[in-house]
Amino acid sequence: MATAPPLLRSARPSVRSGRVRVAGAPRVPFGAAVVSLFSGAGGLDLGFEQAGFETLVCVEHDRHCRRTLAANRPQWRLIEGDDPTNPGDVRRVRPEAILTTIGRRRGEVDVVIGGPPCQSFSNLGRKLGAQDPANGDLFVHYARLIDGLLPRAFVFENVEGLTQTRHDDVRAHLHSRFRALGYRLAEGMLVAADYGDPQLRRRFVIVGMQGVDDVGLPEPVYFADPESHASFFADHSDPLPFRPYRTLGEALSEPLPHGREDDLRMGVTDEVRARMRWIGPGENFRVLPDALRPACWRTGRHQGADTFGRLRADRPSVAVRTSAYNPSKGRYIHPTEDRGLSTLEMARLQSFPDEWRFVCDGRPTLVGIGRMIGNAVPVRLAHAIALAVRVQLREQPNAPRRCEPP
Repeated sequence: MATAPPLLRSARPSVRSGRVRVAGAPRVPFGAAVVSLFSGAGGLDLGFEQAGFETLVCVEHDRHCRRTLAANRPQWRLIEGDDPTNPGDVRRVRPEAILTTIGRRRGEVDVVIGGPPCQSFSNLGRKLGAQDPANGDLFVHYARLIDGLLPRAFVFENVEGLTQTRHDDVRAHLHSRFRALGYRLAEGMLVAADYGDPQLRRRFVIVGMQGVDDVGLPEPVYFADPESHASFFADHSDPLPFRPYRTLGEALSEPLPHGREDDLRMGVTDEVRARMRWIGPGENFRVLPDALRPACWRTGRHQGADTFGRLRADRPSVAVRTSAYNPSKGRYIHPTEDRGLSTLEMARLQSFPDEWRFVCDGRPTLVGIGRMIGNAVPVRLAHAIALAVRVQLREQPNAPRRCEPP
């Protein structure tokens, strides 16, 4: 697999970002057309759908995600690409094929959204970045398709790790490509809990827009405490009222669907359950007596602060990763029961609607469904980003930044 082309070497890139108010926005059709890249299980698209946008076409390679998208939204057309043996491989998708499918020309697409698979830039794993032969070049293909489609706006989403100094060249490359096409940019780290998702997931977002001078990201709606709320609005003439973070307990208080094939959980042995009984809310494996610890946990050298930890019902969850059903992978013990999270509990914490079904290509598996859910953009965060884009697509020069009914 060819690696990414040479990247720009520059000082640490910086893109300023204002904030756009999205609280209280109406959920009415907007009519703007979306092309979705790296669609995954549909989290980002659902957020845009809830904000009134219409996804016309999806580019997705993972076979489980393709089945899930087709089962839940058959009207979101799946692009095959030029390689029939690898349908949806973005490297084999031409912008002309997308435009032909949706009956538009270059420059007539409203919004392109997508988050290239992020493992190459994650703080977990091998951290190979652009040199990862598997996925390190996918951000280049995102930029290639932006060039070929030339939408009015785009959203690029990725992991927090992309902001680290060792990846400055990647961000500088993207900035250069996007600005050369005439886009004004805003970028920043967004916390899902700030927008109503019951988890503390952090995502790096770039929003690019044509014809908007001062591009912004969504203004927070929820806050950890009154002090952080007061600090954010200290110099604001029209502050929002304080709204506390939604907690894990709130999110899981309503009954979940039962009897579905995608409702799976990891089995727990009596030995593992005995360990769980020792661990209180917010605690982890370090409270276990040595006699109950596996040999690899007795030194703790290779274990994180969240390993085999119990979630707290009175706070947002930690980030829901792909293995959030497995308590040995993080703080994923259920807050009140001695077990890990179920797949539908994971989906609830990602704010997927309960009617959304996760369909595997073959027999449903924990790994397959866990990856779909854990790799998704939290839906409420996606909704806030979509509203910010909607405000700016509609606004006139010098108009006040508020989301008004159409």
